[in-house]
Amino acid sequence: MSKKSEHHKAKDDEDLEDDDESTDEDEGEVGKTRAAAVRGRVHAHNDDDEPEDDGAEPEDPYWWTPHAVLSALVLIGLLGFVGMFNKTPLARLAAPVAPEPEETHVQAAATPATPAPPPRPAASAQPPREMFGAKHLLVMYKGSRRAPPTIERTKDEAKARATEAMQKAKADPSKFADIVKEYSDEPGADRRGGDLGKFPKGAMVPEFQAGLEKIKVGEVSDLVETPFGFHVILRTQ
Repeated sequence: MSKKSEHHKAKDDEDLEDDDESTDEDEGEVGKTRAAAVRGRVHAHNDDDEPEDDGAEPEDPYWWTPHAVLSALVLIGLLGFVGMFNKTPLARLAAPVAPEPEETHVQAAATPATPAPPPRPAASAQPPREMFGAKHLLVMYKGSRRAPPTIERTKDEAKARATEAMQKAKADPSKFADIVKEYSDEPGADRRGGDLGKFPKGAMVPEFQAGLEKIKVGEVSDLVETPFGFHVILRTQ
């Protein structure tokens, strides 16, 4: 091959390389342009999705509720003022009343009315029983009620002993407790001085009650005979 042919071939190769570089540059510019367009479309789409924030607050969908409540309260007040509060359905909603049970009506219809029983007569007030107080001594004899086995005296001997005690008591009633210790056969009489305390009328045997009522407070009785023996009584109340 001649030098001239080689020179032309080298030149053609250089021109071909230049064309390839130009083509690569053109393709790079086109790719960049397409990528920029795609990014622009995506950004615009995102901007369309975001709501515009102009600084205004959203509107409350329940803004009418307070006005409705206030209007209802004013209406209820007006109805109550004119005397219709207890007669209107609105008033029954504001102050509901518990319904009566149905059983009440059923029972009232099924059960006949029973007449009320007649009033009972007022019980007559019992008068308070008369109270008495007394001290006594008792002289027992063999065979008298509750006489212990140690009592051997006869009835006449018991009467004579009781008469002696009565005379001493009448002479000085203030020494009645001492006379009781000396003469009385009643168990425990010496410890309490013959004191019977207070008791209602009728608590003692009739003979004792009759002898007590014959004397006044502070007086000594005559001999009082009962089934227990012979008594000498000092009335204290």
